Amino acid sequence: MLRLIVIGIVILVAFVLLKRTFGPRPREPFRQEKPKVMPTDGGAVAAEIDGQELDIEPATLAEVRALATSGRKIEAIKRLRDATGLDLARAKDIVDALERLKK
Repeated sequence: MLRLIVIGIVILVAFVLLKRTFGPRPREPFRQEKPKVMPTDGGAVAAEIDGQELDIEPATLAEVRALATSGRKIEAIKRLRDATGLDLARAKDIVDALERLKK
């Protein structure tokens, strides 16, 4: 009887170890890449978002940068969204990146 219990426990432990080793991997949460913002010729700025390049006009860029640096970041994000049609998270990331860019 004791022998059957020990064999059962060994089989159960082996099953649990095999399941942990070869079972489904936990999923990593979806991560969006931060946009890469780089200055271009003529004063415009190009932002690379998910492999697509977005050009921002110099006048819009100047307005967004002025709003962001004067502490009106929300208005800067709204203006960028109106001009480009980006979603909120990506527009915020671009405004943050513009703050870090040197003039």
